[in-house]
Amino acid sequence: MAKIALYQKYRSADFDEVVGQEYIVRSIQNAVREGKVGHAYLFCGPRGTGKTTMARLLAKAVNCENPEKAPCGTCENCIAALNGTHPDIIEINAANETHVEDIRDLIERSRLAPMQGKHKIYIVDEVHQLSSAASSALLKTLEEPPENVIFILATTDPQKLLPTIISRCQRFDFSKVRTDQIKDHLLHIAEKEGMYCDEEAAEMIAVLSDGGMRDALSIMDQCAAYTSDHITVEDIDRIYGLSTVEEKTDLLKEIFQKDYEGVIGRIRSYESKGIDMQRFNDGLIQILKECVIYAVTHKSSLLKNLKQEQAQELLTLSTEKTCMHMAEKLLETKEKLKTATSAAACFEIICLSLMTEGEPDVSYASAPVPDKQVKKAEIPVRTEEKKEEPAPEPVRETKEYDVEEIIRLLVQCTKADKADDEIYIRRMDYVTGIENRKYTAVLNDTKIAASGKDCLILIAGSSAVANRINEEAFNRELYRFMREQLKIDKMVFAITKEAFTAASREFAARMKAGTLPEKKPIERYPEETVKEMTSEEKVLALFGKDSVEIL
Repeated sequence: MAKIALYQKYRSADFDEVVGQEYIVRSIQNAVREGKVGHAYLFCGPRGTGKTTMARLLAKAVNCENPEKAPCGTCENCIAALNGTHPDIIEINAANETHVEDIRDLIERSRLAPMQGKHKIYIVDEVHQLSSAASSALLKTLEEPPENVIFILATTDPQKLLPTIISRCQRFDFSKVRTDQIKDHLLHIAEKEGMYCDEEAAEMIAVLSDGGMRDALSIMDQCAAYTSDHITVEDIDRIYGLSTVEEKTDLLKEIFQKDYEGVIGRIRSYESKGIDMQRFNDGLIQILKECVIYAVTHKSSLLKNLKQEQAQELLTLSTEKTCMHMAEKLLETKEKLKTATSAAACFEIICLSLMTEGEPDVSYASAPVPDKQVKKAEIPVRTEEKKEEPAPEPVRETKEYDVEEIIRLLVQCTKADKADDEIYIRRMDYVTGIENRKYTAVLNDTKIAASGKDCLILIAGSSAVANRINEEAFNRELYRFMREQLKIDKMVFAITKEAFTAASREFAARMKAGTLPEKKPIERYPEETVKEMTSEEKVLALFGKDSVEIL
């Protein structure tokens, strides 16, 4: 005997078992309990959201012999409906019975009195596929319905129905089932079936099902067959060509850092693994969207795909402006991926373009003017031709502080200094300008551990954030930002929570023993002198290099 599919085995037997669609369940239950059931219903919504199941439950409930708890599941009518042998419940698939003769036969039979229950119920599935003549015949019956007859129409495409049919029905729009509801239902079924399915795998199946419970159960059935009832994320990745969040964030890091070789190699490895590039692209859009949300709100509770540490790490390498720009670009290329001969090659070009175009320009004042409207200004500026040497790349040196160094910083810190510096958090609310966002984003992911006359020790949310702050070039920029915008003229040192805990424990022990070391000497960064612009530079800055020709 063939195995019963999970979506058939676990079809809801009463209203309490229906997952999602709360307002529809409540409306139907109240109508049955109060004896206010209409003569025609229209159930609309995406596939697998419970339209046919709800239609069968309504059919059982109106003929149940115990209306207070209908459908009870124990009376003669409920048992016959469950077995599919109730003579007064007729199901028709309009995809197969589309002709007017089929509907006329239905109308003739509907005039007969119910044989066993109180009502004769007709469930017409995929009703939008009825022919024009058949729809007109059905409309006539809905206008003058026979006594004790209920029509329940179900469709995924209500706009194809005659407006006059829709207006004669009580319409209920089924929504996609929430991901968390599908996940919980899958875990419940896995437990009843004696199979293993970890939570992350259940959530991934829920995402793949796109709000359809039937699709989710079918996917779970397929995965269980492949894995011998032991479903993990890795198995789902292998079956459906998916990728992990870590793989997506790693690719984004390489894009932000303009690591061309790394990006190309990574995409080609994805191709060899058979990863679905369209789904991968959709996943990147979700991650970038969450980076923007976290950058703006700083609330980890709003993150669904990313962990807080992952969002923080990505934002240390970029800004929410860049993330939003990249997400928009990836959205624009979704159709290209669908039609491309090689999805991997198409996606490779998309990533390369994201790396080569740089930061999006949002300044309207400096937007380029079309050549047809503006003639280049010929301004005679006498200047000696100089061949400018390319600026050397800054050396990126990252400093990780050991316990001894942290203690040497702590010996010069006081509670009073820390209290004074706490105000920098309030001052950051008044800092404006997109050029300052990368500093405020990093500082928002830290808290003050200790503070002295010349130093500020910050606890970073992750080692990636600490490394970013301690990087020599960025640390110099951050020092200047804090001095000018936050009025804190101190050197900044970032450590992890674990390092601070270890150093604090050692500090307390050595203070008790009287063996604390000398304080760490601290030198501030030197003042940067502003170079005066030459005449040529002033002209180029005023008119833009594309509008000036140097003679």
